[in-house]
Amino acid sequence: MIQKVKECFKAWLPKGYSRYLEWKKKRLPGKVAHILASREPPRYCDDDTIFDQLQKEYPQWWPDYRFDPYGVWSRGARRSVDLMKIPELQNEGLSVLDLGCGDGMTAYCLGAYGHQPVLIDIDDWRDHRAKNIPFIRGDICKGIPVNSDRFDLVVSFNTFEHLMDPYEALRELVRVCKDGGHIYVDFDPLYCSPLGLHAYCFTFPYPQFLFSSKFLEEKVRKLGVYDLGRKNFSLQPTNQWRFAQYKELWSGFGLEVVSMENERDYRHLKIVEKFPEAFSGRQLAVDDLVITRIAVLLRKTHVEVNISVDQGRPILESNAELGREQESLRDL
Repeated sequence: MIQKVKECFKAWLPKGYSRYLEWKKKRLPGKVAHILASREPPRYCDDDTIFDQLQKEYPQWWPDYRFDPYGVWSRGARRSVDLMKIPELQNEGLSVLDLGCGDGMTAYCLGAYGHQPVLIDIDDWRDHRAKNIPFIRGDICKGIPVNSDRFDLVVSFNTFEHLMDPYEALRELVRVCKDGGHIYVDFDPLYCSPLGLHAYCFTFPYPQFLFSSKFLEEKVRKLGVYDLGRKNFSLQPTNQWRFAQYKELWSGFGLEVVSMENERDYRHLKIVEKFPEAFSGRQLAVDDLVITRIAVLLRKTHVEVNISVDQGRPILESNAELGREQESLRDL
């Protein structure tokens, strides 16, 4: 009955219906925040009927991520052009490290511009056009065999959400970056966002919260998931970091945050209203659910950093800050 009333409202008063949708969109984050603040433990919706209904209800809303020759070239070209819009990077001949290079086509296009790229990834599945670019096979979280202060620019696309220890990874990137050099990190989707599970066989948003991992693993084994240019029957690993953790990470290691861009998608918050029991008690924020992408440009300054750990969280203090603290103690 309610749905019929909405359809009539939409047909008879389209402008009024548009204003209603806009009002509802603004109101929804507040309602979701109230649900997320609940301390009730979350409950999964592990039911085949609910799963099948959601699969039918949601058509694919995301664009295809192509791995054919044109797809990987156009993506690499777009990324390199966006990088070259940054004035500090427009000089030719910069030494560049591409972390999690994948097909290698971003570095290929940067090389065509006049830069000197080096690739690193845990596996080698480069496009044939990038085979002549120097390649290192390794896990950035465990260190890489590269001298310190080696690169003018370090870039990483769609990798940080998969790294098991983003803190150690960034520490290593800072080490190999020259003083005054830049680090550019761009990745999506974040784990808590609608597509954060990287389970593209599921057409509905937030499967990682709606269903248990055991339930979803069984579905992936049956359905398969087309990812990285081929069909797989297991999901890519993700570190499950939240937005606030990344935001804190960028401010460490004596780095200057030159710019940070965050993309948001509010379209799917209504599913939180529909299944509040699946989202309560997880200590989530609305930003966790709607921020889909982070793109941050960092500059390595000359400030040395002392690093310690308190209850598993890094404490970053510059030498200048330590010196001021010591002077205050002497004054006392």
